[in-house]
Amino acid sequence: MSISIPSIISKPAAIIAAVIVVLLFIGYRFFFGAAAVEILTVQQGSVEELVHGPARIRARVPVSVSSRFAAEILDITVDIGDRVHAGQLLVRLDDRDLQARTSASRAMLARAEADLALAGSNEQRDREVFEKGYISRAAMEATSTLRRLKQAEVTVAREEVSYAATQSEHAMLIAPMDGIVTARLAEAGDNAAPGAPILRMVDPRTLQAVALIDETVAGSIRPGMPATIRKRTGGSSAGRVSRIQLEANAAAREFQVEVDFVEPPARFAIDQEAEVTITTGRQKGIVIPLTALRQQESGRDGVLAVRSGRAVFQPVETGVSDGKRVLVKTGIKSGEQIVRNATGIKPGSRVRAKAGE
Repeated sequence: MSISIPSIISKPAAIIAAVIVVLLFIGYRFFFGAAAVEILTVQQGSVEELVHGPARIRARVPVSVSSRFAAEILDITVDIGDRVHAGQLLVRLDDRDLQARTSASRAMLARAEADLALAGSNEQRDREVFEKGYISRAAMEATSTLRRLKQAEVTVAREEVSYAATQSEHAMLIAPMDGIVTARLAEAGDNAAPGAPILRMVDPRTLQAVALIDETVAGSIRPGMPATIRKRTGGSSAGRVSRIQLEANAAAREFQVEVDFVEPPARFAIDQEAEVTITTGRQKGIVIPLTALRQQESGRDGVLAVRSGRAVFQPVETGVSDGKRVLVKTGIKSGEQIVRNATGIKPGSRVRAKAGE
């Protein structure tokens, strides 16, 4: 039986072709069937311990500008947001009634002084005749009592003049300190009531964020710790813990923590909402990005470890987090490889490093 040369040659070629097809299939499945992911080599690091809490912007010592007497407001020289200096005129009140009262008080004082002078003269005259025995002791005592009464009337009149003059001075309401006007509660033409605020102002250097911190973490906070104050309207400022209240809210179980601004913010509003983040320390250990964490349906945390080209779910126990990174207590070791972003990657699926890694 004869065998043709072409048939002999075709068998090895068919085997080689089959091997090539298999290798191409394997390569296709490896390179194109595997998900391209960013692979991270686990390393040691450190994470800041942070305590968060809602807060409101306040001033340590707010000041209200008000009248000491009832009067019409003639003029208010400043508005909300204006910076003022100590001694600057803020409000002018109508003091015509006070001027009339001052004039009347001075007239009463003049009359009282004249009556006192007459009473004093009468006392001196009666004393001379009393010593000669021309009048009784009772008459002498009556004259002396009248002089003391007139002396008291002079004292009262002088106090009235002083009070009226002082009130007239308070018709011009002056800024008690450097600061910023935060509220204008009246307008020209309104009637000012005694003690009712017309303006409110604060010293920006006394601004602070008063935060509510859960009692379970408040014990780790100490005065002087650095903090970040983020206003809801945007922007953040550096702060420092200045005071921790020793009375907790019985219902919410929270402590008030006062955080002073390191530098006064350019824009603010009293009672504005904010978020305070206090740095209470730093912990060292295995550190991974939060994006590498994923949860099983059971709620257990873990990472996708890269082993033999596959993403394998590896349970881990986590510690503190700074919002971007998290400390891993147990479950993985330094030098292991994990998927940096576990979102969308199923455990057990094939993975490969992205090009360029």
